[in-house]
Amino acid sequence: MKILFCSDALTIDGVASYILNTGAALRRAGHEVAVMGRWSFKKGFQSRYRQEGLTVITCPSIGVGNIYFDMRAKMFRPDVIMTDPRRSFPLAVRIKRITGAPIITYFLDPVEKTDRKGRDIESLVKYSSVFTSFEPETLKQLESLGSDVPVVRMTRPLDVFFAPSELPERKNFSILCFGRLSRYKTPGIFHILDNISELQRSIPDFRINILGGGGWRLLKLKHFARTLNKSLGRQCVNVIGTQLDPRKYIEESNLVLASATSVMEAAYSLRPVIAMCSGYFGLLTSDNFDEGLRSYFSERYGKKDFSGLIPDIVGVYRRYNDEDFRNDLREVSRRFGEDFSERETVRVFNEIMSGIQWHPKDPS
Repeated sequence: MKILFCSDALTIDGVASYILNTGAALRRAGHEVAVMGRWSFKKGFQSRYRQEGLTVITCPSIGVGNIYFDMRAKMFRPDVIMTDPRRSFPLAVRIKRITGAPIITYFLDPVEKTDRKGRDIESLVKYSSVFTSFEPETLKQLESLGSDVPVVRMTRPLDVFFAPSELPERKNFSILCFGRLSRYKTPGIFHILDNISELQRSIPDFRINILGGGGWRLLKLKHFARTLNKSLGRQCVNVIGTQLDPRKYIEESNLVLASATSVMEAAYSLRPVIAMCSGYFGLLTSDNFDEGLRSYFSERYGKKDFSGLIPDIVGVYRRYNDEDFRNDLREVSRRFGEDFSERETVRVFNEIMSGIQWHPKDPS
């Protein structure tokens, strides 16, 4: 089967990551997979897509669609188009009109920002054959639309690129801040840096690696790090920036601070994870796993109070070698592995395609 993912700009973000992981899983299952999106002159996942055997269709473009994409879509002849409901949706509709392929629209965020023409609710319902998500609240939102578009729970696979690995020794305690450095996602990072003397008193050999891109915030954090390193007399805060493959940084870390998908990838890798975004969730455990999923691991909501962050970091440090603590890490990893697996993603995709074939939607 030929699967065409539509993307707006191929930049490294949640959509690009979803395409990489899901596309690779479907490619390994024997499908032919292509990714189409304009090049925005920024670092993207193009090289990793190609490494996984995905065809990359891209070119510089002012608009989301163009004649070159039309031509390549005709040549590829997709059996199905997969797209998010936002910037790339108009491209998917354009390709649908050319090829007649049905659209699977995957929601990585709640149903919102639908005021733009071409990606409003009416358009999403009219041109989508299936809606998918894995977040409980988003699935409820989609079902409440009252449309005839089937709503299917489809998880993204974590085990395509990540795997549980042994924890490194606690010496030189390494804290990884992992994720895009947007205003929404950086309050916790700045809280740590503002209170770094408190962290130093409890964990004298700590190191902080800050991984992710973010324009001027990246420069601000680099300046902040230089100031702190100078005041502490050692290189303990490292601002790494964007990396195409974060796996080695997760493997080398003792603790990960992140939100959303980054939490899932790190926790599945058997790392302690503190979930934080614009709000604070705290240490992910087997007891609060379901609550964490409902909040998409702090991405959707959390306490606007980061006062517990340093104590939680210190708590992980002190319990790091405790067997009960490590057993709980294994349980969290196991729960992710059961539900967010390559096998489960492929199984649900095959069921969706079977349903589309039996109940085709008018391509008009």
